[in-house]
Order: sequence, then C-alpha cells, then structure tokens
Amino acid sequence: MDDTLHDSHLPELLDGLIDLTAQRERRHLQLTLLTTLRDLLPGATVSLYNCRWIDGRPWWRPLADRDDAELAPWRLPGAALLPIIEQKLPRQDCYQMDTGVCVPLYHQGQVIGVLLVNMVDDSEPDTRLLTALARIHENFLGLLHVSDSDELTGLGNRRLFDQHLFRALSQAPQRGRRCFLALLDIDHFKQVNDRYGHLIGDEVLLMLGQYMQRHFGPEDGLYRYGGEEFALLLLARDGEQALSQLEAFCRSLASSHFPQVPQVTASIGLAALEGCRMPSEALERADKALYYAKQHGRNQACTYETLEAQGLVSVVQAPSSDIDLF
Repeated sequence: MDDTLHDSHLPELLDGLIDLTAQRERRHLQLTLLTTLRDLLPGATVSLYNCRWIDGRPWWRPLADRDDAELAPWRLPGAALLPIIEQKLPRQDCYQMDTGVCVPLYHQGQVIGVLLVNMVDDSEPDTRLLTALARIHENFLGLLHVSDSDELTGLGNRRLFDQHLFRALSQAPQRGRRCFLALLDIDHFKQVNDRYGHLIGDEVLLMLGQYMQRHFGPEDGLYRYGGEEFALLLLARDGEQALSQLEAFCRSLASSHFPQVPQVTASIGLAALEGCRMPSEALERADKALYYAKQHGRNQACTYETLEAQGLVSVVQAPSSDIDLF
C-alpha cells in the first residue's frame, strides 16, 4: 500500500486543514473532513458514519451531506465492522476491508464515527493521509467539546444553546417536524444541596444529564442552562407529541433511582418556536409555562400555547422593532 504523501496533494490538503480549523460545530467539522477527503481521493467513495452508544451497544448511520437531506435510521453495524467499533480487535489506525479501508474516529476513548474509503479502481488509498486527517479531526473535536460542553454534565453549555436557539429560530420546519423549546428545572433542588451537600447535588445534576441523553433522541439539543435548570430543543411532529415526550420523561425520572436522594422530579415549560422572532421571546414563553408548572404541583410539563389559550398565563408580546431579523 502506497503510504507516500504526494506533493500533488499538498494544496488540497492545506485548504482542507484551513477549513477544518475554521469550524465551530461538530457537524460542520465532519462535513469539512468528508469534503476534504473526497477532494484528495477522487478515485474513491468516501463515507462517514456517526456512532451512537445505547446501553453499551453501538448504533450507526451515515452523515447526511445536506442540511435538508432525509436522515437515515440508526441501525446496528454489520458483523465485519462491529468488532472494530467495539474495539475488540487490536487497535489500528486503518483496518483493511474487502473493498477498501475503515478508519475509526475516537473521542474520549470511544469510537464515535467511522470513515469508510472504498476504491472504485485498482488503486489503494494513502493510509498515512487518512490517518493524519482523522487524528486532526479528533484533536479539533476535543477542543470543540471543551468549549461547547458543560464541564459537569457533558451536555451543551449556555454558549452552545444560545447559538443553536438563534439558528433554530431562523430555520423553517423540515421533514414534517417542528422545533420546540423546553426549560426543565429540578424540583426542590435547594433542599437537596442544603440537606445532602453540594457534592450530592452535583451527582444529581450529573445523573440527570445522563438520563436526558438516554431518554431523548440524538437530534434533540440538550443543554445545561444554568444551575439546576436545563434547556432542550426538541424536534416533534406537533406540540402534542412534544408534550407527550416530556410528560413521559417526568414520569420516568420520578421513578428512577438516585443513590443518595430518595426521589428526583422536574418541572418543564414547553413553547413552540414558530411565531417567535427573538430568542428572548421564546425563552419568556417557555419560562412562563415552567413557572406555571412549578406553581401548580411540580413534577409535570406544561405548554405555553395551551396555557395562553386558556387565559392562565399572560401573553408574551413580540419584541417591538422595525428590523425584521428573519
């Protein structure tokens, strides 16, 4: 196998590195890696698969090349790739397959993606080039994770949430799904800190973050908004489906085991992003629904639009401005 990095690759490689280091989101980073490899390997079919781990088992699906593309379903990897993803084989930079090579992408010791390079002729891919770009991708993904993640829970932090909320407000509904904002607050969390101490309080926050990751889908945005409050950007067919997901989460959380605390419950406020022009308007709607949920029993999810129609909350007025931002 030819491992020589040809000089003819240098301009495309430099352009690819510049593009890679300019990205600030994981999806854009992945797309840039994919585009760079396709430019450098015109005689190959290059695919990138994302891996999602559920209860210790990996599921995967191909990265969608376009934002408006239909997402493929998550499925179990085939028998040839499963031991590579589960790291049951001696670790290698590239694994030889029947029609090409497989390059695992790692993050925090776990395979979170797979590059498949299949040659369409008798040539062989430059494995040193593939390995170098894969490691650069991993290093930069680690930097993005540090800057965009909450240190305690591993969920997205407030900075990332603000970016994603602003972007969600500017996008039209896609594939028959609408975007909803939910604000989640742990009930009586101050009592947990006062009675058990802040170390146990941090354990509750950490476990709640992990539970949210198991309960909600990989396309849903999960963030620690601040303190004991979390934010979610949910994709659902309609408000009824979004509320049903949140109600199921409340029930499941209330029956879950926390080692040091007898029971943990949460109150949630839900609001549709449609009709909101500014992030502050969406946040105020969700916050009003959250406040109502906490004032009327806690351990429940309430929807702003339903409460507003029933006259149970005051109407949130759109920001007065002559500038149409979207």
